[in-house]
Amino acid sequence: MSRVTRDDKYYMTLVTLQVEDCLFRVPRHTLVSQSKFFREMFLVPPPKGSEPEGTSDEHPICVQGIKKGDFKRLMKVLFASPLSWGNMQPPPVFEEWFPVIQLSKLWEFDDVHKFAIHEVPYASVQKEPAEKVALAFQYDIEPWLLPALNELAQRPEPINKDDVELLGLEVALKVAAVRESLTVAQNSDRYNPLRIVAGSRDAGRVDFSSRIKEIFKMSGLSGPMFF
Repeated sequence: MSRVTRDDKYYMTLVTLQVEDCLFRVPRHTLVSQSKFFREMFLVPPPKGSEPEGTSDEHPICVQGIKKGDFKRLMKVLFASPLSWGNMQPPPVFEEWFPVIQLSKLWEFDDVHKFAIHEVPYASVQKEPAEKVALAFQYDIEPWLLPALNELAQRPEPINKDDVELLGLEVALKVAAVRESLTVAQNSDRYNPLRIVAGSRDAGRVDFSSRIKEIFKMSGLSGPMFF
């Protein structure tokens, strides 16, 4: 009888993680191949003479500061076949997808991060304009940035202290600059500069996109997020 061998690809090592009071046991290969964070973590050797974390229920990798429900949402997307991603039943609300965006950004699951962003329509995000801008910058949600900045520029109320605390002084000043001057179309492709006074005003129908891209140095409709 020939010697039985383990397949080099489909004989998988499992790893145990504890999130709150719940244990998860998942293929280590998927974590390593999809996440720079986990790939580098598993390169760190365990202390001499100790059992490596994650090898059993008694010695799990303890994940701190994360809710088990949020972790489970991430695992649901991560372990779905890429072929089935397009057929996944989307969660009904933004709050169901946001943990996936947040954790995939935190742990550098780049493909999952891109997929989750694609699955969340901007119109479904029930947040204040400044919050949307902050989320777009913090979690690299590039498709949200231009509409969120445009919505904030259209807001009747001026930029305030809360906005500065949320966005940082540099971003807040750039949004203020967008609000103070703009270019609008008038019945043709010709553009005329109009001045809008600071403070409360009706700019709900004004499209600030061109001015936003100029001030924030965006190269296109979904240009890079740098300033």
